[in-house]
Amino acid sequence: MSAEELWQFSEQHYARPGVAQACLQLQDEHGANVNLLLLLLLLEELGLCAEPTAFIPVLQARKGLFGQWRELRRWLKPKLDEDDYSQLLQHELELERWQQEELLQVLERQPPRPGSGGLLAYLTLLQVADAPLWQLKLAG
Repeated sequence: MSAEELWQFSEQHYARPGVAQACLQLQDEHGANVNLLLLLLLLEELGLCAEPTAFIPVLQARKGLFGQWRELRRWLKPKLDEDDYSQLLQHELELERWQQEELLQVLERQPPRPGSGGLLAYLTLLQVADAPLWQLKLAG
């Protein structure tokens, strides 16, 4: 799987009704990483499973950067005109692509196995109540 394939899947899947809302709610309430959610969803669609704990070190290393950027963007949103805000959002998307590439590097070191359950395992790791229901919401 290439970085471009993951990005294309992410854009298309995130645009499905209810998926963006579910991803952002899991991010805000449980600390879920949206890029990992999308990667695990893609793997599920391909009939593959990856162990979510393999990605945690990469996510932890970048957590501060992404959290601070999101916080700054949200704080600046009412203070900026549409063009300036759009530039901030574009930069955040570039950071998201970069993170997806890092996640794929982890996947290269620990290739997925046939099966399913990676997404459910991640939701369970995050202690998301009703994880199977959230899995359905994320499926769109």
